[in-house]
Amino acid sequence: MSGDAIPPLLPADALRDGARLFDTTLWCLGQDVLCPEGNLLLRRGLARHARPAGVEGQSAYSVALPEGGRLFLWGFGALCECGEAVFVPRDGFTPRWLERAPAGPAYRACDLGSGRAPVTDVERREVRRGLAGLSAWLAGHEEWVAREVGPDWRRACLRERRRAPPVPAEALGEAWARLGSRIRSLDSAFNACVAPGSGAVGGHHAGTTASQR
Repeated sequence: MSGDAIPPLLPADALRDGARLFDTTLWCLGQDVLCPEGNLLLRRGLARHARPAGVEGQSAYSVALPEGGRLFLWGFGALCECGEAVFVPRDGFTPRWLERAPAGPAYRACDLGSGRAPVTDVERREVRRGLAGLSAWLAGHEEWVAREVGPDWRRACLRERRRAPPVPAEALGEAWARLGSRIRSLDSAFNACVAPGSGAVGGHHAGTTASQR
């Protein structure tokens, strides 16, 4: 990349929208684990990686993506393995480029190894690729939840949360789909790992979260 200044990875409004959506959605996914009709993440086909007794941190859920990547989610964020390893922390939605994917199970953010902001054009494209794949999966999960248990469940999830949601419960999926499309449009020759509406995974946080169960 030429010049001293590194341009923002995402436009300021897209970063703001992503941060609010991600925090809200991880809360909802944590509630999906507690659904009275059964753990929705397991029903969706996710694998649960339980935190061993005596080990600090949070359990994870993971899913294989249709075109060869894998997605891991915890209450503290998401790891997108779509060619490269990209960690998206819950706090701030600021993706971190990992030098390598963790060799074994991770239960804390520090277990993922050192990460940094993407610097080169290639790294920045790969990070946006991971973000687009994550957005596509989250959009698909919201559609699946509405079909599986009805829209009232997501409304109930948001009522349990102290913060006002950035969009109504029924609009979460559409909001993620729009954000993913915008991220994809930032790179002209771009193929996301996941097409909108496909895949499956979830993460969790605040209060009682899926990753803490």
